Amino acid sequence: MSRLEKLRDHLGELAIGGTAVGTGINTHPEFSAKVCERLSVLTGINFREAENHFEAQAAKDAYVEASGALKTIAVSLMKIANDVRWLGSGPRCGIGEILLPEVQPGSS
Repeated sequence: MSRLEKLRDHLGELAIGGTAVGTGINTHPEFSAKVCERLSVLTGINFREAENHFEAQAAKDAYVEASGALKTIAVSLMKIANDVRWLGSGPRCGIGEILLPEVQPGSS
């Protein structure tokens, strides 16, 4: 979970208010700040305007980083689940190193 906590700062940077080309032309001067403030209130997540709108609109680094962190967590959880399954296998032809309680009679 600490992997995801570290990403909060990156994911909280929004490319909002830069308009289509990142210049902010034709937008109200307080638009970005007000949207970020409102989203923060609604979600409890600290959102802020991107410092560089051109970079924020072009790059998807934070999302790629988040995807990698989620994949790492998923692989770790899968390893734990497989270890529990394998170590709890048995009693006739498995390891049987840990004993898992039955959920219901006849369940596998």
